[in-house]
Amino acid sequence: MVATALVATIVLAAWTYLVVSYDSPLGTDNVVVVERSSTSNGSNDVLATLSFQDGAEDLDWASMLIEIEANEQLYTCSFGSQSIDVDESGKVISRLSSDGVTFSTTIDATSEDEFTHLSIPMQQEGNESEFTLRASKTDIFLSDDVQWAYLSEKTFQEVNSVNQSEMSNETSDRLEWYTYDLAAHRITPNEGTYVLLQDDVYYKVQFLSYYNDKDESRYISILSSALTPEKHPALQDPTLVIPSPCIIETSGNSTVWTAAETILLYEQDVDICGPECKITFNITYEMVDVKTENMI
Repeated sequence: MVATALVATIVLAAWTYLVVSYDSPLGTDNVVVVERSSTSNGSNDVLATLSFQDGAEDLDWASMLIEIEANEQLYTCSFGSQSIDVDESGKVISRLSSDGVTFSTTIDATSEDEFTHLSIPMQQEGNESEFTLRASKTDIFLSDDVQWAYLSEKTFQEVNSVNQSEMSNETSDRLEWYTYDLAAHRITPNEGTYVLLQDDVYYKVQFLSYYNDKDESRYISILSSALTPEKHPALQDPTLVIPSPCIIETSGNSTVWTAAETILLYEQDVDICGPECKITFNITYEMVDVKTENMI
């Protein structure tokens, strides 16, 4: 009995260690080096130059969010557009990523009594009659008017089209979007990308996490965008999205920030920061904070 109890104690201790020491695969070890530029009272100044320290990896712009805070005002730096004032108290929190076409969205699925409804076309909380998906705990269901396909071998960036014959009309069953890691006691989203068809517009969706930045469960985060961005209703709605006053300039493209690439952040017809202005840089990748280092 003593031996059995000892083995059980060791197993429990090992399991507890795995749970406590769990290291999320999200985010990046890249360190962003920030070099401030001299600014004037004009409205088209270069604000800063950003690069990676040695040993970096390429990062998808769709998963990147670069925000700057100047004069108590928050701006998103992007290739074109930014979200308008995000309500942090809502059950659906959505921000336009720095690529200007992909949304990073968190769904509060903590209620056991009711579902939280998300409208992907409008990137905001829906209701029982108008939604794309509904979530409670780990349960996610699609709306009856949604067709869908799951591309298990495709990453989010790789999905640019879909074969109509692959789409399913079956929405009565919950999505099998995750696996349970017994060793770490974690919900882990499956790799792969969902393609959804709603109101004649195709969207792609990737589930990122079941946990928020405090590691609290039942906060489901996703990436989503329209396969044809010009058809995304939210991107055409000036009450949701506006031109970004902080623009990213890169020698590459709007898909990947390569490891050796240096980018510029500059004002777009808005005097964000004058000669004596201080700027705070907040950068996340896959909704996880990225370490920054300021050059003097």
